[in-house]
Amino acid sequence: MMKNYKYLMILTFILNFTNIYSQSNNYIYTWYNESIGTLYLDKQLLESSANILSQYLGPLAPIILENLPYIISFFALLFIFRRFLNIFNSLAPESQKLLISALISLILTYLFWPFVMPILITAFIIKVFRIGKSKLESLKESLSKINPGLGSIFSRTTSDIRNFFNNENKILKDIYKLNRILNHPYIRNLLNSIEKDIETLNNIISQLLIETENKKLTQYRLKVYLLKFSTTYRNAEYKIEQLNRIINTMFSNISLLRRFGNRMFRTNKFTPKYLIELRNIINDLKARLNTTYKEGQKIFAESNGLLTSAEAISRKYANEINNTLNKNPSIAALLSLDSKGALKREIQIIENTTNTIYKNPSISPLEKVEILSKTLNSTKNLSKSLLKLRKFRGNPKRLLKDYKKAINFGKHILKNLKIR
Repeated sequence: MMKNYKYLMILTFILNFTNIYSQSNNYIYTWYNESIGTLYLDKQLLESSANILSQYLGPLAPIILENLPYIISFFALLFIFRRFLNIFNSLAPESQKLLISALISLILTYLFWPFVMPILITAFIIKVFRIGKSKLESLKESLSKINPGLGSIFSRTTSDIRNFFNNENKILKDIYKLNRILNHPYIRNLLNSIEKDIETLNNIISQLLIETENKKLTQYRLKVYLLKFSTTYRNAEYKIEQLNRIINTMFSNISLLRRFGNRMFRTNKFTPKYLIELRNIINDLKARLNTTYKEGQKIFAESNGLLTSAEAISRKYANEINNTLNKNPSIAALLSLDSKGALKREIQIIENTTNTIYKNPSISPLEKVEILSKTLNSTKNLSKSLLKLRKFRGNPKRLLKDYKKAINFGKHILKNLKIR
């Protein structure tokens, strides 16, 4: 037990550092011994904790305490790598992410000793580079700050996309079951074609999500995806109907089924049990495809609502920016004193650029609303800076200082607009 004190303390520190595990400062405390250069955990605290633990775990307590560094290391790595996987693919099934995280954690815990190193390195990367949020989470936070309603629509859309992928997986499982039962070349080709259509539907929604999280989705692109989605759905629906007619023909003609059943079914699959299962799978396949279509239409409707709302907010921001710069009489009077015209030029560029961005259909409304939101805040600061100039008309030095400050505000706005 003694040899593990140092490791337990380091693990406690690291787990607190990564926010995976928190503990009261009144409960855990450490100090640094200069002569040894080692960190320690209070021995009395450890012993009391071990006694409490032994009451709950009984005979397993000594084994767990002896291997506690390994156990804590494993779970620390599990949570860390689960977090990383969520960044790279937040829409992957939870069971898959958990399994991969557990496997990586087990390998690292077993192979790397001292076990503190992989945890410490990973924790350092997370903390220093602020890794931990996926693009979707970051975009949701950003949109919620701009407009809570916009963030709410975005959240609903991404949630429905996750549900869509879950239903798609069920359809693919149904096709896999049919492939295990049926063996006729024409039917197998039909199933392969249906599978490709389902994967195409999946890819369309995936691409929709990718363009949304990268702020590249426009109304035009949305219409293109919707058209492709509807066309692919109709193709899949027609093929499933073909498959359904073939199966119904078999069931309605017993002599035909007896004659060709062994050719159409795989070995040992031509039994009453699989005949019943076959009919159930076909019914499930039709129902799930219809559900997929409805969910897809809902996703497109919500995506359209998201873009429309973002466009409306962008229009509002663009008008506010222009009104702030043009329709304030105090600012207009001050600009008339701008003999060199530098400030006027900056403001004119800001106005033109704002209108260009807002009216450009190739820029995603999600990107517009972010850019114009930042620009509006900077424009308000510029307005305040310009109004201050009036106070210092009789003070040339202060006037020059605030004039330069106003110019810098203008440049900052243009930087937000991605012009400079």
